Amino acid sequence: MIRVKVLSFVAVLLLGACVASIAGADQPDDNQSNGNQRPNILVMMVDDLGFSDVGCFGSEIETPNLDSLASGGLRFSQFYNTAKCHSSRVSLLTGQYCIAAGDTSLKHAVTSAEVLAGSGYATAMTGKWHLKDQPTDFGFQNYFGHLSGACNYFSGDNTFRLNGEPWKVPEQGFYTTVANVDYGLRFLDEMRDSQKPWYLYVAFNAPHAPLHALPEDYAKYKGRYDRGWDRVRDERIAMQKRLGVLPESLEPSPRPDHVPAWNDLESWQREYEANRMATLAAMIDRVDQEIGRLMENLKEHGELENTFILFVSDNGACPYDRRPVLTDVEPTNAKTMFGDSTGWAWARNSPFRYYKQNQFEGGISTPAIIHWPAGVTQPAGAIVDQPAHLVDVLPTLAEISGASIPDAFAGRQLRPVSGVSLRSIFNGATSLERPPIHFLFGADRGLRDGDWKLVSFQSKTWELYNLANDRCENHNLADVYPERVQAMVKQWTTMAKEVLHAEQKTYADVKQSTKPHRHGGWTKYKLQKPTG
Repeated sequence: MIRVKVLSFVAVLLLGACVASIAGADQPDDNQSNGNQRPNILVMMVDDLGFSDVGCFGSEIETPNLDSLASGGLRFSQFYNTAKCHSSRVSLLTGQYCIAAGDTSLKHAVTSAEVLAGSGYATAMTGKWHLKDQPTDFGFQNYFGHLSGACNYFSGDNTFRLNGEPWKVPEQGFYTTVANVDYGLRFLDEMRDSQKPWYLYVAFNAPHAPLHALPEDYAKYKGRYDRGWDRVRDERIAMQKRLGVLPESLEPSPRPDHVPAWNDLESWQREYEANRMATLAAMIDRVDQEIGRLMENLKEHGELENTFILFVSDNGACPYDRRPVLTDVEPTNAKTMFGDSTGWAWARNSPFRYYKQNQFEGGISTPAIIHWPAGVTQPAGAIVDQPAHLVDVLPTLAEISGASIPDAFAGRQLRPVSGVSLRSIFNGATSLERPPIHFLFGADRGLRDGDWKLVSFQSKTWELYNLANDRCENHNLADVYPERVQAMVKQWTTMAKEVLHAEQKTYADVKQSTKPHRHGGWTKYKLQKPTG
């Protein structure tokens, strides 16, 4: 059953964060259109953000600007990504599953920038690309950012580009999260001069590793996480229920065996882990601050009312611990940084199981916010439980802008989009007809069909869950409903062949296994050793 719950902003205030005032954010501007003109479009994607990492989804991290957007817009409690960085970017931009679109080449797809530019929009992008060639080769008329999948926040790397040309990162005074918005604001001014509606895509690389924060942000959170991941997770789940993001009846997933209890860690490990989470929180806080700059700019130009704003993450929190232990350090410069923590990834994906790359709810669930007062008739602050996916973004943008997704495009062999427009949800619909949602990255597989979820960890034994009453995937029903498993496996395989056009090895039969789910990149707490 689809639930749409309306929350007042009082609920958001329960977060304990000082909610920033975007003056008049939820009220029409005197100099703004009543919605008769085509909307401007702002899409913001963050990197490796956990489901519970922002205030309006249960976090203690201070994200007042995102909370304000949520209080004046919609939150989606079941919005999915692909569980991985580059594949989510492909789906967001093309409306297709990554393999179907031609993977990073995009040779079987058109991008939202190409669709909207062809319909008279000015287009620009800042931030992480992580695909083939450059954004300026795929419809973005202006671009600043890095082509790589990750970089040092203070010193960058050699893949930075400005409008197709190499761009040298300054030796001092640089931080990527800030620079992305600096150039976003510059591009907004340029697009406004064109007298066209505009489309800006901001792809933050935060809070992807390496983990290091601006000194003032780090100082704000230092010492806040000494209480550990068990308490933080419990607090987040309680807040999610109070906010209505999750039902009161929800049964959270338990702490897995590969994550030790906080109090079982050695004292130096607790200090180290608390420092890692303080750094992550600071990085997320900085993203929110920069989003606040964007929102204030839109308000100043009378554009907030009729700008369609979407905020999503490319995957769940990352568990892959790929850097040496550093103790007694402050990661506030280019040379000092942490890797990700599996224990904190578990807490950050509250209340779900597993992580980035896995097709369990912890890997694919994004906190999703839509804000568009001129075009959304749902009550401000509504929470939508209708499942949605990044492939739905392009069809939605096309519908709200009046643009057409082409059937042919020079130099490419297009395949149909797999997503559906979410516009009817904005207008109060409580159900949406759509095909099953397909999940595949590497060896991890999944299928969401109505309330039922089929999932496989690294191509091991298929598992079956009824998400209507078991969103956290605690109770595997595969042995109870073997015929349903068989039918859903057939559907998943058919889609892999006919929709994704995947290679045969990708949809080979799973291997039966009763072993616990493990990955070599997860933190090995018993083997950790302190270093300076």
